[in-house]
Amino acid sequence: SNAVDAAAEMLGSRDNVHLVQGSIFELPFRDGVLDACYCIGVIQHTPDPGLALSVIPRVLKAGGKFAVTIYERNKFTLLNSKYPLRFFTRWLNSKILLVLIHGMMPFLWPLTEVLFRIPILGRLFRFLIPIANYVEEPELSWKQRYQWAVLDTFDMLAPRYDQPQKESYVVDVLQRAGLCQIRRLNNPGLNVVGQRGRSI
Repeated sequence: SNAVDAAAEMLGSRDNVHLVQGSIFELPFRDGVLDACYCIGVIQHTPDPGLALSVIPRVLKAGGKFAVTIYERNKFTLLNSKYPLRFFTRWLNSKILLVLIHGMMPFLWPLTEVLFRIPILGRLFRFLIPIANYVEEPELSWKQRYQWAVLDTFDMLAPRYDQPQKESYVVDVLQRAGLCQIRRLNNPGLNVVGQRGRSI
């Protein structure tokens, strides 16, 4: 995607950063060339998450480390309000969707400021209202959180694909792709780490 352009703007001047654009299904690297690979928030947005996961380990050296963060699927995931809404929003022109989000924020933002802070019930309201308001981030100003909410709400509703994955499936795919010492981290989301087996 054109996210590489933003990365180039932010990091392109650093001597130790090399930016490469390519398909995750056909990574433009030789086999066994990388010491480590971290894939954050990408797998669920591909048309074939299993294939995307299975092809990454080949670029790792023997003993190379791998980490991935994926939206997790459980029995309630697809009941989240963003998924029914995405039946419509993922087909909208991105500029039109962004205008709609900007238009609804003045009403929904103050509402979520109150509802998302209610103990226990706040989690339910986050599930029911498809707004990314991070009320638990006190170090950010109101303006920063508002801007973040606009961007992340767009990120929830715009992608063509959004396919959360089960932990058991992710582990199985990575094992078959040659990773070992696979484990899940305790931080929020489905965060899995592993290591390329010594034999290639």
